[in-house]
Amino acid sequence: MDKEVVRMLQNCVLVGGVNIRFEGELQDGFLQGFQHTFSRRYLPEPILNEGCLSGYNSIVERYRGIEFKVLESKYDVDGVLDYFKVVSDIPQPYLNESPVFFLLQVAARGGAKIGRFFLTDSVAVVDSNGEAILFLGYPHTGKSTIALMAYSKGFEVLSTENTVVELREGKLHVVGGTKVLVYDPWVARVYNIKETFSEETKHGYRVVDLAKATSKAVDAEVRSIAVLHSAVGCGNASLVPVKGRKITKILWYFTTALIKGVDFYEPNPLDMPFSTNIEANLRTFLSYIVKNYEGKIFEVFGNHNSIFNEFFFKK
Repeated sequence: MDKEVVRMLQNCVLVGGVNIRFEGELQDGFLQGFQHTFSRRYLPEPILNEGCLSGYNSIVERYRGIEFKVLESKYDVDGVLDYFKVVSDIPQPYLNESPVFFLLQVAARGGAKIGRFFLTDSVAVVDSNGEAILFLGYPHTGKSTIALMAYSKGFEVLSTENTVVELREGKLHVVGGTKVLVYDPWVARVYNIKETFSEETKHGYRVVDLAKATSKAVDAEVRSIAVLHSAVGCGNASLVPVKGRKITKILWYFTTALIKGVDFYEPNPLDMPFSTNIEANLRTFLSYIVKNYEGKIFEVFGNHNSIFNEFFFKK
């Protein structure tokens, strides 16, 4: 096999179905750092050495260094390629987390170019009919608790933190997502959830590696979208339909936050521009949601258990 072909096959990371090619100093295990549990908590299903021959629109040139820094960023070179030059140590939890969030941002922009959107702060669960319910919510609004309840009751959890969606044959599908569930053990005690976990974080949160718990492929049509506002002390579930411009406003945030650097990492995230085709893909996506999910997208208030029952057990 040609040496250039071998190099291209070896120095790629597939994130949520989006190929990123790496160059530079990679012999120290830098790419392998993206497969640690911490990295996979935020990166949708990162796969090494899948091969850039299938196409890529981003290149990251990495050089060794202690502190993470983006030295150069160029967008849509020749109308296609995003190019980044970075200095970084190996990705490690607590010590050097920025490369993980940087790669997530690069993948989010690369995905948007091809109509594949990375939704921040999101969880997707398959219901008994094989359709996905997409839960969106700002931090500490109940997403991980809903995911834990679903997992403990045998429902398939498609994503736990960042969800990848695209329009396929005129339908909205979940096509990828993070597979590491992190939750507060206090919540499990409150709701009497008996669960297994593989490890604990430095701060005592429990970790479930869902990639090891299930081998099912990620691909399910989205039935409904719920914007969570939940807490243990709240009352029964209340669903308020989202209509009109508010649908676009809500989805705009969750769809573009990663690209625009709203999800913070040190020293500061890039504010990545929207190209013409990203803008067109966003308009198509948001117009589809407004047209097809009015009456299927809700702001949801209440305690976690009541909300879970409302979506998964109410006939």
